[in-house]
Amino acid sequence: MAARRISSLLSRSLPTSIRYLGKNPTYGRGISRFSTAVALEEQPIVPQVQVNHTQLLINGQFVEAASGKTFPTFDPRTGEVIAHVAEGDVEDIDRAVAAARKAFDEGPWPRMSAYERSRIMYRFADLLEKHSDELAVLEVWDNGKTYEQAAKAELPMVARLFRYYAGWPDKIHGLTAPADGPHHVQILHEPIGVVGQIIPWNFPLLMFAWKVGPALACGNTIVLKTAEQTPLSALYAARLFHEAGLPDGVLNVVSGFGPTAGAALASHMEVDKLAFTGSTDTGKIVLGLASKSNLKPVTLELGGKSPFIVCEDADIDKAVEVAHFALFFNQGQCCCAGSRTFVHERVYDEFVAKAKERARRRVVGDPFKQGVEQGPQIDSEQYEKILKYIKHGIEAGANLEIGGERFGQKGFYIQPTVFSDVQDDMVIAKEEIFGPVQSILKFKDYNEVIKRANSTRYGLAAGVFTKDIDTANTMMRALKAGTVWINCFDVFDAAIPFGGYKMSGQGREKGIDSLKTICK
Repeated sequence: MAARRISSLLSRSLPTSIRYLGKNPTYGRGISRFSTAVALEEQPIVPQVQVNHTQLLINGQFVEAASGKTFPTFDPRTGEVIAHVAEGDVEDIDRAVAAARKAFDEGPWPRMSAYERSRIMYRFADLLEKHSDELAVLEVWDNGKTYEQAAKAELPMVARLFRYYAGWPDKIHGLTAPADGPHHVQILHEPIGVVGQIIPWNFPLLMFAWKVGPALACGNTIVLKTAEQTPLSALYAARLFHEAGLPDGVLNVVSGFGPTAGAALASHMEVDKLAFTGSTDTGKIVLGLASKSNLKPVTLELGGKSPFIVCEDADIDKAVEVAHFALFFNQGQCCCAGSRTFVHERVYDEFVAKAKERARRRVVGDPFKQGVEQGPQIDSEQYEKILKYIKHGIEAGANLEIGGERFGQKGFYIQPTVFSDVQDDMVIAKEEIFGPVQSILKFKDYNEVIKRANSTRYGLAAGVFTKDIDTANTMMRALKAGTVWINCFDVFDAAIPFGGYKMSGQGREKGIDSLKTICK
């Protein structure tokens, strides 16, 4: 049975993480709201960090790509180049896999005592905290997420994840089992071998932790491909891992593009397990390449079109705030975003009016500035894609309550956008937008909304806002999603598994479930 996660905060206040991220404590301090479009006309803040790691990390050494090629990584605030990064290709993946294979077959990591592996991982977590400022700045500069989100929410979570997995190596036990006849049966759990990992651009360091932590805890070696949009923070973090004592060849990092480096990793005959986070369409390609090569097992964490259901008994002010957070968090670039906001007809008009006003108050600007809630989209491609979806919504007859256009004159900023009167057959209600676009739909009764919420190819997450425990219990069992949040959203914990139903993926990450896929 697939692990399913239900978080419930019935009759309780919102958790600290949501209170902080959804209602910024420094809201508007010296920052213009999006409707004035003034904040971005100022000179962007210059990040106070040096970009020192732009090469590939193979066998413990930073090296150039075999071809000598590089590619630019851009500042989404301006579209300007931050640095040129080594462009890994098939030959570089071969070199990295060979280093990982040798480290697994001959090196100390899988043979090291579980206690010593734990010590190295704990030391790495300490180094993450020591260098959290530099890592947060790199994450913001390369990705566009706000500094307050990166520094005060994500970096502590990354360190927490590695400490969680650092506690696992000496707790992965085998079994003895009774058998018919005079036989002694011993069942062992062993590392699977060389693990290939492909991470996305929306949460580079968090996805680094979700992938690398469990693989190392089990004694595996790794070849990790970063997203071409955000290669910088993972290279820095991998250097810190070696400073913590990780043996050479155990963690190899290759920056490059999906059709070249990513395809080479997915189809490599010497890779024993593959983990991918990204879009559903790319996930299909990855799964196909893995099956056509050596039938390596694959974990996929893919797209979503998650429903957020506001019941008639909901506290509307709180529901508006959590629904706003569920969609707009991380510029809307979140696979589990609550991108279909279903609201009961009795409270629909009030909800729409307040959701519109909350979006109007949303602080957009340079993500390095204190008080900013929303930075730029990741790049020009995503920016243009979101604007096309907004156009689809308008042309389909949805009511554009607010937003719908670019913000400022520079960079990839988009106004917080709210549509009402959205219908299930509209493109904006069916496809993953991955941007700051809230679609609000009306429903009459719970049987109807359950059917409509489940009428999607996705099943990553869902949210429900209600005061009624019976309604909550009904919804959490009826919604076909890997995670169901009750009166909250985007509440994560190192020990709780995450993953989807249907075309939102297969397998689970985090918690004990992630260990099951990388041990034999």
